[in-house]
Amino acid sequence: MKERRKGIVTRAIDVFDLPGEVIAGLPKLTLVGNSRLHIECHKGILEYDSSLIAINGGKLILKLRGENLEVAAMSAEEMLIRGTILSIEFE
Repeated sequence: MKERRKGIVTRAIDVFDLPGEVIAGLPKLTLVGNSRLHIECHKGILEYDSSLIAINGGKLILKLRGENLEVAAMSAEEMLIRGTILSIEFE
């Protein structure tokens, strides 16, 4: 049943030219250099300090590692992170 649903979702994305990340419940990341990261469709912060920010991305967890990291802005749907981003891990 899960495979069939996945096929239906994939076809709907293609047929209606929908943004796949929104339909699939995945976050959309926009990285500007290594100093800013804009995240859409997040589910909240799991861990936060100046060298590590862990974010609930729904179906995955994002771990940002770096220096002087800060959440500069956050709403229920979007988040802006600033600092020196050294790595982004997906779990």
